[in-house]
Amino acid sequence: MSVENVRTSAGSVLLVSPTRPVTYDAAGFQALAWTEVAEITDLGEFGREFAQVTHAPVGTRRTIKRKGSFNDGSITLPMARDAKDAGQALMTAALDTDDSFSYCIQLQDGSRFYFTAQCMSFKTSVGGVDSITGKSAQLEIDNDIIEVSGVSFVVTYTADANGSIVGDTPQSVLQGGMGKPVFAQPAAGYRFLKWSDNSVANPRADGPIVAALNLTAQFELT
Repeated sequence: MSVENVRTSAGSVLLVSPTRPVTYDAAGFQALAWTEVAEITDLGEFGREFAQVTHAPVGTRRTIKRKGSFNDGSITLPMARDAKDAGQALMTAALDTDDSFSYCIQLQDGSRFYFTAQCMSFKTSVGGVDSITGKSAQLEIDNDIIEVSGVSFVVTYTADANGSIVGDTPQSVLQGGMGKPVFAQPAAGYRFLKWSDNSVANPRADGPIVAALNLTAQFELT
């Protein structure tokens, strides 16, 4: 029995967008601008659930069970309160409107679950002297949950003839993830000028990654 694809929940995150996708599919959701909600301690459980419809004919005495209406479920999200977090600010905005926001739960392996939901509550929990001040959101999912398997992209850093790269290259980065920092090291008599995408950040780390990248460091005489 293989368990190589079994993962923990560590590293999973919740992302929120204040708008609905133009098309309710993976491409529509991926086109949105996402903000992570910080300090979540439990992403709970979610998924469609059907109501049970039964029929008990007297002749057989067997209860016949069928699926009736379905509900796409709800999620309770406890978190530590961060008054300066942009994601938690969006949760407050979601509570203050009748519109549904878009949400994404991203797992450790890069898999994503996209859905829209109504934010029904976003409560503050103070507790006692040994408690972390918390928040708790209640989301009611109001449409299909779209699952997208984790996708990795290759990020490659190279240098022209007058320098070298310090750091990991190439890198395999999960979609939506951050790459590791690299440094463009100039050769003697040269200095770093820019990257092939005109960025002058050095060192640099790229993300969120949504496509393969191939970047070259350029140098000039000092």
